[in-house]
Amino acid sequence: MASPRSAPPSAEPASPSGASGDESDGGVGLLLFSGDQAERLSSLDDVPARLGGSRLLWIDVGATSEETAARVADELELDDEARRALVSSTKTASFRDAGHFIHVTVHCPGGSSSNDLIEVECIVAKNWVVTAHNQPVPVLDDFQELASGSGPTGELDGPSFLAALLQWVLNEYSMAFERVEEELEEFDERAMRGKRKPEDEIEELVRLRREARLLKGALIAHRTPFLALTHRVLEARDDDAAADRFQALFDRYEVTVQNARDARESIVNSFDVLIARTGHRTNEIMKILTLTSVILLPGALLAGVMGMNFKVGLFDHAIVFWFVLLAMLMIAAVTLGVAKLRHWL
Repeated sequence: MASPRSAPPSAEPASPSGASGDESDGGVGLLLFSGDQAERLSSLDDVPARLGGSRLLWIDVGATSEETAARVADELELDDEARRALVSSTKTASFRDAGHFIHVTVHCPGGSSSNDLIEVECIVAKNWVVTAHNQPVPVLDDFQELASGSGPTGELDGPSFLAALLQWVLNEYSMAFERVEEELEEFDERAMRGKRKPEDEIEELVRLRREARLLKGALIAHRTPFLALTHRVLEARDDDAAADRFQALFDRYEVTVQNARDARESIVNSFDVLIARTGHRTNEIMKILTLTSVILLPGALLAGVMGMNFKVGLFDHAIVFWFVLLAMLMIAAVTLGVAKLRHWL
C-alpha cells in the first residue's frame, strides 16, 4: 500500500457499508481494526502510514464518483482493471490474482426478494480489504457488527478477513433458500386444504421455481472463484491459516449448493402434493356423479317402463302413478343409506 498521510483516528465505531454519502471521501467508509478495537476514519488522510501487526484496514466503496474511486485506487496502487471495478459492474462472479492483491467479484442476495442479487467487488491484500458495490448490502452491515465485536479482528490478515466475509455471503444464499423452503411449506399446507384454485397454485410454483433457479445459477457461478481461492500459491496469501479458511469456505460452498438442489427437489415434491390434492378432488367429484347416477337410474328405468305405449289395465288406475313415485323415492333413500353406511359419502 502507498504511504497515505497520517492523522489520529476517531474512536467511534462505524459501519463501512452504511457510510455511503456520509463520509468526507464521498461514499467511502473506512474502518480500522487494531487488535480488538474497531475505529472509524473520516477520510483516507487519516489512514496510518504503516499497517500490519494487529492492524487491518477495511475500505468500503459505495455508489461513488470516478474521482473518489481513482483516489482509493491511487492510495492502494491498484491496477486499471481494479480501478474500473470500483465504479462499474462486471455482471459475473470472477477471480483474479494481481500479485500483491487478489480481486474477487461475488453476487449476494439482498433485500426481501431473493431475485435481488447485489454485486460486490472484493480487492484484498495482506493488510487491507476493499469492498465496492453500487447499492446497500445488508450482509456487509451484519458482518461489520460481528467483526467489530468478535475479538482481535485486527490480527487477521486480509485474505482471512475475506474468507470470513464470504462465509457470510454464503450464509445469505442459505437463508434465501430457507425462505423458499418456508414458502413451500405454506404452499403444501394450502394445497392440501384446497384453499386456492389449482391454476393459481401452479403460478405460485412457477414463481418459486424461477426464484430458486436464479439463486442456484448465481451460486454455481461462484465455483471457479471459490476454488481458485483454495490454491496455496497466491502471492497475497502467504500463510496456511488463510488457506485453511478458504478450504473451509469451499466446503461450505458445496453444502450451500446442496441446499439449492434440495430446494429444487422440494418444489417438485410440492407439485406432487398439488397433483395429489387435485386428483383427490377429482375423485370426490366423480364419486358424487356416480352416486347421483345410481340414485336416478332406477327411477329413470321405472319411468321408462311406465311410459311405454301399451294398453295395460294397470294404467287405468291413477293411484299407480303415486305408487311408482313412492318407489322411486324409496330406492333413492335406500341408495343414500347404503352409501352412508359404507362411508361413500
